[in-house]
Amino acid sequence: MRTLRDLQEIDEDLFRVKGELKRLPAERDKRRAVIDARLQRMKEIDADIFKLSLQVKEVEDMTKANRQRMMKLEREAGNTADQALLAAYSHEIRSLKRENAEADDEGLKLIERSDALQAERDAIQAQVDEEEAAFAVLAANVEAEIAVAEQKREGLDARRKVAMGDGVPPDVLTTYERMLEAREGMALAALESRVCQGCFMGVPANVAVKLTRGRELVQCPNCQRILYTWE
Repeated sequence: MRTLRDLQEIDEDLFRVKGELKRLPAERDKRRAVIDARLQRMKEIDADIFKLSLQVKEVEDMTKANRQRMMKLEREAGNTADQALLAAYSHEIRSLKRENAEADDEGLKLIERSDALQAERDAIQAQVDEEEAAFAVLAANVEAEIAVAEQKREGLDARRKVAMGDGVPPDVLTTYERMLEAREGMALAALESRVCQGCFMGVPANVAVKLTRGRELVQCPNCQRILYTWE
């Protein structure tokens, strides 16, 4: 039990260090994901703006073709006195003007949508520029903290090997390490006045008796931590 208690002291620190080694990259990756999501949105906006520009070009080409057609009709109308033709020319010109007016309105809406998207993109770009600068600092700090944590882990691993030696039976070590993982680095708990100091629940008298005898590994029936006494 003395060996397990020595291991517990080391493993408690080791568990915290391993937690840091998980937390630090996760924190960095979370910040990176936010920036990447903004960059992805910018790509989507660029694609939408490009599509809108094509639609605006189609509207411009159509209205240009309509204006050219109206000019031709006006010339032809000036060269004839045929009332039927004049009426037909006049009707088509009015239709083309109405079509161009509607197209101009649609083109204006397309441009307004494009401008709104560009404004959104500019705002996102400003955010990204600021966040990229902050992320560069964060990433450098995380790398430095990871390096420190790795050194601590190596040192604790070395101490753990020395502390463990050959004094822990395989079945006991298996139980200890299982509880170490299940109870987040706290596999052992002291028993004081028949109360487990891990879960603060009372244990039956026979459990306390078994622990006092010291002939077997005794676990708390509530939290399953390995029990020990301070004596």
